[in-house]
Formats: sequence, C-alpha cells, structure tokens
Amino acid sequence: MRIFLLFKSASHPLRMEIQRHFAMEKTSTILIADDDPGARLILQRLLAREGHRVLMAQNGAEALRQSIEHTPDLVLLDVLMPELDGFEVCRQLRCHPRLREIPILLVTSLGDHQSRVQGLSVGADGFISKPFDMAELLAHVRTITRLNRYRRLLAEQERFQRLIELSPEGIATINAEGRLLLINPALAALLEAPSIEHLLGDTLQTYVHVASLDRYQAGMQALAQGVQQVSRIEVLLVGVNGRSLPAEISLGRFHDQDGAFAQIIIRDISERKRAEAQIHRQVSRLTSLHAIGVAITASLELSATLDILLDRLIEELHVDAASVLLLNPRTMNLEVTCSRGMPSTLVGVSLCSEEGLAGMALRTQQTVSLANVQAEMLISERDQALAALFAAYFAVPLRARGEIKGVIEIMLRESFTPDDHWWTFLEALAMQAAIAIETSVLFEQLRRTHAELKQSYDATIEGWSRALDLRDRETEGHSERVTELTLRLARWMGLPDEQMEHIRRGALLHDIGKMGVPDAILLKPGPLSVDEWAIMRQHPVYAFRWLSAIPFLQPALDIPYAHHERWDGSGYPRGLRGEQIPIAARIFTVVDVWDALRSDRPYRAAWTEEQTVAYLRSLAGTHFDPQVVRAFLEMFGYDKEG
Repeated sequence: MRIFLLFKSASHPLRMEIQRHFAMEKTSTILIADDDPGARLILQRLLAREGHRVLMAQNGAEALRQSIEHTPDLVLLDVLMPELDGFEVCRQLRCHPRLREIPILLVTSLGDHQSRVQGLSVGADGFISKPFDMAELLAHVRTITRLNRYRRLLAEQERFQRLIELSPEGIATINAEGRLLLINPALAALLEAPSIEHLLGDTLQTYVHVASLDRYQAGMQALAQGVQQVSRIEVLLVGVNGRSLPAEISLGRFHDQDGAFAQIIIRDISERKRAEAQIHRQVSRLTSLHAIGVAITASLELSATLDILLDRLIEELHVDAASVLLLNPRTMNLEVTCSRGMPSTLVGVSLCSEEGLAGMALRTQQTVSLANVQAEMLISERDQALAALFAAYFAVPLRARGEIKGVIEIMLRESFTPDDHWWTFLEALAMQAAIAIETSVLFEQLRRTHAELKQSYDATIEGWSRALDLRDRETEGHSERVTELTLRLARWMGLPDEQMEHIRRGALLHDIGKMGVPDAILLKPGPLSVDEWAIMRQHPVYAFRWLSAIPFLQPALDIPYAHHERWDGSGYPRGLRGEQIPIAARIFTVVDVWDALRSDRPYRAAWTEEQTVAYLRSLAGTHFDPQVVRAFLEMFGYDKEG
C-alpha cells in the first residue's frame, strides 16, 4: 500500500498531524560560503529577515567543515574562492554519505555556459548570479526550503506507514456507517481475509459475533453522540473463514470535511483470555481442593467426603463418570463405594483385586491411562461393559502412608488426551481421597477402641457395684434398680442427654466409699456408736478421694459424694443446703430411699407403696428437694394427695 493511499484525504488526522509538525518548523539552517565579506553580509541580512538561521564561511575548506558539523538545510556556495573553489566543495559534499542530499546553489558572477554545465555536473541544484537579484534569490531559497520540508514529510509518512504495516495489531479507519476504508495487513490477517481489498467497503459489524453486537453498537453509538471520544470494548469477532476469536477494539472519533470517521485498533486477546481461563480454572481447582480438605476435617463420614470429592472431580475435570473402589482388607476385593455417571449394573459391585484395569492400577500401584479404549483389548467383563459406554478410561491408585487403599476411576464418552494441569489436579484429588480414607479408617479404629475401652470401664464399674451390694448385704440388684430409676427420673425432669452417662456411673458407684469402712462397722448387726457413725459418714469422702483420681469418673462424682446431703442442710459430709446439692445427687437420694423402703430387709419387711409415698411427702422440704419428690410422684402417677 503506497503512502498516498494511506493519506488519500487531505485532512486525514495522521497527515494533518505531520503537517502541523512541519508547519511549526519554519526556520531552516543556511550556510553562506563566500570570500567577499560584503556579499556575505547582504545574504546574511536578507535570509535572517526571512527567519532563517545563517552560518557563514569565508573559504571552501571552512564551508566543508561547517557542513559536516551542522548539516545545513541549504548551502550557498560562491564559485570563486581561495583554496577550494565552489565546484570542488560541491563535488565533495555530493560524495559525503550524510550530506549528498543537501541542496546547493552556486553563487557566481560567471555568465558563461561552460561554468553552468560544470556546476551541474558536480551536483549543484541551481545558480544565483552576482550582483544579486533579491527577488530571484528569495524565490530560489523559498522553493528549496519548501521542498526540503515536503521531503521530510514524505519520509515521515513512509516511516509511519511502515510502522502501521508492520504493526501486529489490526488498524483501520471506518466511516460513520461503520464501513472499512483504510486497513493494514494485520487486520486482514486477523479476519483471515485473502487480501486487504476483500475487506474494503465492508462494515466492521459484519465480523462481530452476534453475542457481541449489543456491546459493539453501544460503543459506536457513544462515539457518534460525542459521549466518549475514545472507547474500548471487548467483543467476539468472526473471521472470513468462520473462526471466532476474542478481541479488544479501541475506537477514536474524528471529523473532516468528508464527514465523521473513527480509527480503530483491534487486538487479538485470545492468549489473554486463555490465561484468564487458566487462572480461573486454577483458582476453582484450589477452591475444590480446599473444600475437600474442609470436608475431611469437618466430617468423619467417608461417604460424605467421597461424595464431595466426586462432585468436584466431575465439575472441574469435565468428565462423564467416576467411581471410587476401596480395597477390603479382609476379602482383598475392590468394592465400588461411591460413583457418578456409572451404569446401575456396575454400582455397588465387588471385584477381585486381580481383575481388570482397576486391579492393574491396584497391583502395579501405577496410573492406568487409556485415551482411546479398544474393547477388544480388554479381558474383564466389567471393563468391556465400560468400554461399550466410554471411549477414554483412567485409573489412579489411592495411597496413604505407603499403603494402597483403593482406586479412583475416571471415564469419558469421547477420546481424550489430558494436559499436565489436568493430571496435576487429578493426582491432588487422589491424594485427598487417600487421606480421607485413611482418616476414616483411623477414626473407625479409634471409635472401636474407645467403645471397647468404654465397655471395659462399664463392666468394671458394674462389677464393683455388685461386689458392694454383696459386701453391704444389700438386696440383689439394688444398684441396678436405683441406677435405672435415677436415669428415668432425670430424663423425666429434662436433664440433658450428655449427663446421663455420668449419672449412670455415679448411681452404680454411689456407695463405693464403703470399701473404706471396716467390716466390723459396715456389717454390725446392732446400732452404731457415735464414733462408729463418724467413720461410716466418711464413706462419701472416701468415694471422692478415690474417684477424683480417675479422670473419666470425675464427672460422675456428684452422686457418690453428695447423696447423703439433705435439703435443709442436716446431711453429711459437707452439710450442703438446697440447690448447693448437685441435682443428680438430689434425684438419686429420693430414688435410693424409695428402693430401700420398698425392699425386704432382715430386720423389716418391705413397705407398701402408700407408706413409701407418704414418707417421701413427709420429708419433702427437709430431707428431700420438694421439686424432685413432686416429679418422682408424678412419674409414678402419685401426683395427688391420697
């Protein structure tokens, strides 16, 4: 494309800008070389009035030196000068690589034809005769300086045109109708046009994807209405061959005598969009890994964690199906524990660890990768069933602490070759799955161990309780009865469930302190002396000393330590009063008395229900908490007098 095509409008903004630049540059540097001081002075005054910068030399050698140093815009050379005449200076300037284009006018008083021919042969651009014709002189100077300016203008235009032609971004001018007028090669390549001429006259809107039309039209309208002088929009372009690409369009508005126009710069932002999409994927995948990590720490339910893991896997890797197969350490079979997108016939199945592709991943502890599954190459019936539905298959072993825990399978309906980012995320998911499995196994082992230990504790406590009953000659099953009845009343009164285990243990061990009371006192058939009662009343203190040394029994101390305290403060060992007495002990006291009175003893027969109810009512507010007594009687249906 030639420069006159690029700037075919005289008022094109680019051309006008360059012309303004050179219009400001009125001053030219002119070198006057003459051995006549009077001639030099006349020329210097005349040219200075025109606004030019004037240099002067009095001989040819000085003219050469000043030309090399200052690169003047015009040289006025006297023909007859000492040392080097004007012809020789002109010849040497034309041989100099940097100065050969400088305009040279020979100033001469010689009027013969031969001198003029000689001057032209050494490269002079013209002649000025002595004595000077001022009008002729100024006409020559003005013509040459004007030509110099236009020569520089053309050079700048050519350089700018070259810059536009070499630009990797699409550049064009469009008119008010949006039609393409001036186009650089990069824009033609961007739109996959066979040539620049193929696009000339088309509207740019023709190449804007329908999804971006509203955005493009809004940007053009804002320019047309003067709302914006420069607009930048992102659109989806569609090339001549139908390929779409994301682009950023910068629009600038201008006017000339031919109407309104806009300059556009179009940048292909495919790489930027791909980078943004990659960053978005990475953030999304990191978020997914974080969510799975939170699920592992927040929930010890393996199935719930694996559900989250597979959901994230399907979403982030854009696969069609996935499953987790766990290794059963007892049978050494792989069992499908969790799946997505799998046929129902293959969900919940168990397969031998030697079987198929999943078994291969388990045995070799290496990833199995089939980007294009060939059904005839598969031996396992399960693998053949999968191959009938899916074209790509991947199996990753799940390892934790050096032990294989199972396999995670991924399937796609079309052939697929993963990239490094895909593999990295899958391997991270497999690691998370292995951690979840290991955590679940460890928790289950811990839960089982805890249950066994708790069972052992409870068996020991129950054994102590039976031994105490036998030693204290209580009726058979007394401790079990008061324990169950105490728990029943506690629930009736609305005590929290988390307290029930401690209440049960405290009730079973309510008389554990009697282990410290000598048999002579504990089993004495007759009344106890004052000193003996003092020892007997120490058994709650003994219970506190023994049980407080056992951490898991410390919460159960309320009943053994306080079940002989009384509501009015007359009890022992601490003389607690009212609600100072723990609620569990207040409940147990009522139940203990009820069971004792309703049981046969060697020294008396069991009381009737009516007698026992009357006794409890009579001591409510003194020995017993009246609210506990009321709740106890309501629970048995004795909530009314008589």
